[in-house]
Amino acid sequence: MTWEDKLKEAISPTTNKWPYRVVQVKPNKKKDEEIYTLSGREEDIAANGSLFLALYDLANQEKIDFNEWWEQWENGFPLLSQRIESNYELTGLKQWRQSESRPRYREWLSSSTVTKKFSYRTIEYWRDRSNETESVIFSGTDSQLINQIIQFEWQNSGSEIGSISGKNSKPSLKGWPAIILTFLEANETIRRKPTGVPHSRARGKKTIRCSGYSDDVELVQRGLAKLIGKGDIRRWATKVRDEFASPDLYRWQKGPKCLSYSGMIARLQGIESYALVRTPEQGKDIFTKLLKIFDFTPDPTGFKYSANEAPELAFPANPPDFELLGKQWEAEAERPNATLIFDNACLFLPKLR
Repeated sequence: MTWEDKLKEAISPTTNKWPYRVVQVKPNKKKDEEIYTLSGREEDIAANGSLFLALYDLANQEKIDFNEWWEQWENGFPLLSQRIESNYELTGLKQWRQSESRPRYREWLSSSTVTKKFSYRTIEYWRDRSNETESVIFSGTDSQLINQIIQFEWQNSGSEIGSISGKNSKPSLKGWPAIILTFLEANETIRRKPTGVPHSRARGKKTIRCSGYSDDVELVQRGLAKLIGKGDIRRWATKVRDEFASPDLYRWQKGPKCLSYSGMIARLQGIESYALVRTPEQGKDIFTKLLKIFDFTPDPTGFKYSANEAPELAFPANPPDFELLGKQWEAEAERPNATLIFDNACLFLPKLR
């Protein structure tokens, strides 16, 4: 017998020479790397093994397999199909999950030179896979990652249920003083019906809030705004005259297309609105002049332009009359081409309503 054989015999468990056994236990078949060692007499292993498995199950009751959970989360939990009057349906007009905008994640892995095994994971998460520019980082155990994802989802969701809406997260415009500009259609552009009778005169209004100013003394005392004074009103009146009445009255070329100005910066400037125009440049010009009243410049990213692909069908110049309750009614044209001329401006003070 070689020395190697003698050494193997000395350390190998046998029923004759070793009064106890050493066994390896794998309590979770899905995790090959999770192996535990038990040792002792036959009866001790049986008793302690049962106790170990009970404690293992108890410790893992609140653990969730992230990969298993993600498969359901990504697709809107399709296996949970019994959703009575739910706001998160997977079919119909308002689908919770759509294939092109489902969430996705990418796990950050350590380099091959790092030998240490971390007890946590780090992922980069996208709420909308089609938007590569908006992602956040989450890190922790599987359970912690799941909690972080759910919390982030509802805090940033546009849903009104259990979330903070994007609209309410912006500075409120309601209740602050405002300058309201009124525009009336020029006589020479008033359209006539086939019968020769003129249509109603088109009109329009544009409003900008007095950002940073208030007529509420309590807000002023709290340092939340500056109290409006006569000097402020004269300065704004001069600005309105310079932008909309000098050297000629401003002409708003109203039409079927829409240019809006909105966003966080727009709200802080006191404006969030849209203008019906014939070209996007005309819409930008109106908002630029409004902002000049308070010496602001527009945020280029706040403009959004939209137009109907068939305006002559969507907004006919002479829509047909319609019958209702046994009578013929005259239909008014929507978004007609009209030239509106600046008429007047007024200062709205909430405390003087």
